[in-house]
Amino acid sequence: MNSATTDAPFVFSPASSPLRPSGAAPASQPHRNPDALVDETRREISEIVREVALAVRSERSRSEFLGMLADRILRAMAAEGVVIWRTEAVAERIVDAPAGAKTRRDSMRTTISVVHRIGTITDRSIPEASHASHHRMLLEVMEAAQPVVVPPTPDASDPEVPTNPTHFPAAVVPIECDSERQNDAYVLEVFLEQGGGVATQRGYLRFVAQMADLAGEFLRGDRLRDLQRRQQCSEQVDAVIASIHGLSSRKQIEARIVDAVSDLFGFDRVGLCYVRGAEAELCAVSYVNTIDVRGAAARQIVEAAESFYAPKTTSLLEADASSDKVAPALQPRVVAASDAADALCLVCLSKVDNPIDCQAIAGELQRLTEHAGLATRHRRSIEAIPGGRWLVSFANQTRGNGSGNWFARMVAIGMFTLALVVAFFPVPMVITTPATLRPSNIQTLFAARSAIVQQIHVAHGERVRKGQDLVTMSDPELEQQITSLIGRRAVLSQKQAAITTALVDTASHRSERHEQIQSERSLVVEELQAIDDQMQILEQVKDSLVLRASHDGVVDSWQIERRLLGRPVGRGDKLLEVIGKETSWLVDARVPVSRIVPVRAALKSETLRTAVIIDGTDTPNHTAIVQQFGPSTRNAKDDSDSKAVVLRIDEGDDIGAIAGAGPVSGAPVRVLFRCDTKPAIQVLFYDALESVRSTIGLYRSARSQPTENAS
Repeated sequence: MNSATTDAPFVFSPASSPLRPSGAAPASQPHRNPDALVDETRREISEIVREVALAVRSERSRSEFLGMLADRILRAMAAEGVVIWRTEAVAERIVDAPAGAKTRRDSMRTTISVVHRIGTITDRSIPEASHASHHRMLLEVMEAAQPVVVPPTPDASDPEVPTNPTHFPAAVVPIECDSERQNDAYVLEVFLEQGGGVATQRGYLRFVAQMADLAGEFLRGDRLRDLQRRQQCSEQVDAVIASIHGLSSRKQIEARIVDAVSDLFGFDRVGLCYVRGAEAELCAVSYVNTIDVRGAAARQIVEAAESFYAPKTTSLLEADASSDKVAPALQPRVVAASDAADALCLVCLSKVDNPIDCQAIAGELQRLTEHAGLATRHRRSIEAIPGGRWLVSFANQTRGNGSGNWFARMVAIGMFTLALVVAFFPVPMVITTPATLRPSNIQTLFAARSAIVQQIHVAHGERVRKGQDLVTMSDPELEQQITSLIGRRAVLSQKQAAITTALVDTASHRSERHEQIQSERSLVVEELQAIDDQMQILEQVKDSLVLRASHDGVVDSWQIERRLLGRPVGRGDKLLEVIGKETSWLVDARVPVSRIVPVRAALKSETLRTAVIIDGTDTPNHTAIVQQFGPSTRNAKDDSDSKAVVLRIDEGDDIGAIAGAGPVSGAPVRVLFRCDTKPAIQVLFYDALESVRSTIGLYRSARSQPTENAS
């Protein structure tokens, strides 16, 4: 290739063939007119430029256009090679650990990759040790945003110095494409033939810059077309979402979503699964009416859902096209999951060679999956209501038929009127609350002192008489004290007899000895009297270890022998209870504070009716009379406030049958308070209305308080 003049930058040597390999000897050709060769070369280059300009406005893919562009540049310039680079900024986290402390910081790292290469001299001709310096040169050209011809610097390997480590000069031109992502750009690198002059290289550089401008125009147009495709796809997804929210059953929603995803995005098969824990259940497959859950295709979808399910995320899977094993015809490409409350998972499968840009449609798939889960959740709630599915179908038909459907309007008015009648229909307000049953006359036996239960004379549910022995206890320490006192008394009795004998023998002796023996006898008599008093007290304590019934009644103590016989008890421990034979029965109820007002009002108006239901027995319900209202307490389990209410069961009820069946003290019961009649809507939303009413009252009192303080 010869040097060109300043006014003819695209002059080529007659021996230069666009298709000959680099380094080949030029073929011998007959002598031709140089002006004709220049004109022919210009026409050929003009055709190439026209072809590239037409391709800019075509619907080709980005890879197809860039491949065609590199080929045309190589042919037009008879270059040694053409490489199209792409630079992209990637965020990475760097962890530093100075002096044992970990510090994390985010940084941006620019990566550079090859989009397309052609020719004999490309990035593969550069030694691996020189890649860093070559990439640095490309990045500096991109930052400067100016086309440049970089002279060759063979075998340069310093990563801090930007160089062209080949034996050929390189025309490097950045492509302005206005990418939507920051630091995402393309660079066009053309390796020129050796020996070209400055003017020739300048002409080559202008031609490469012109091709780069056309490439940038195509990339900008491709971005606009991509946005249009995304908008069209988003509109189609919106239409699908609107349609699934209008369906009346979950089966229709499931079938609609898998068919729509298959049609919109071109997947060969789409499956929908419900994930519960670690297991997935396949519920729908695109354009399949009957699912063989044991088949290989169904298992493939279920395994993908179980392996890659994560709430509110979309997982992109790489297709496995390796030749060392037989890959299945369809492979999972995308797994999209809805919210954890819906547990819905969409699995999309396609063939290995199916060109689907999963990254571009991931957001739309995620949106479809979340709306599908929301629609199925709403339909489950509606289907739980009797007639709910019919109401949804009727509402959809009414909305679709327009304003001329008078029959639908009349039906809607009739249903609204019926709802009003039902809402204001008077119904009695019934309050149900748990309670406990207890007798008013009950004897509770406690241990008088720490002892051991020696004998139990009665059994659970046995009838006893007044004064009958119930439990006998023993205290080893008490027995030891009594035995010790008996022994001490025997010794003192012998001593007293000896003193009496000595007193008789000393009657004729001196009076001093007689007085001494008399004193000893008095001391022994007093000590015997003290021992007798102690014995009497210990006998009373021993007698208190025998527990007796204070009145006739029924023993109420479940499994008393297993709990007490032979076991030690402490002072004050509860042993058993005896329910009085003639006793009235009381009920301790806990009424929620929010419901106590209608109970008081009905009691005041003498319209309150109560019933006590004893669960687990064959006895009928019993009427009760409110005795008194107790204090308000807070339940620690559910953090609710309740009011204590004591009721007395009517004496006319046969409660004796319950007593004969066994213990009833503390038995759980339910109390029904039947208050005045109120509208059905007020009964249904009583708690909400009372909460609003109390809040309004509190607000009014808070507003009136500053006024009173000011006055």
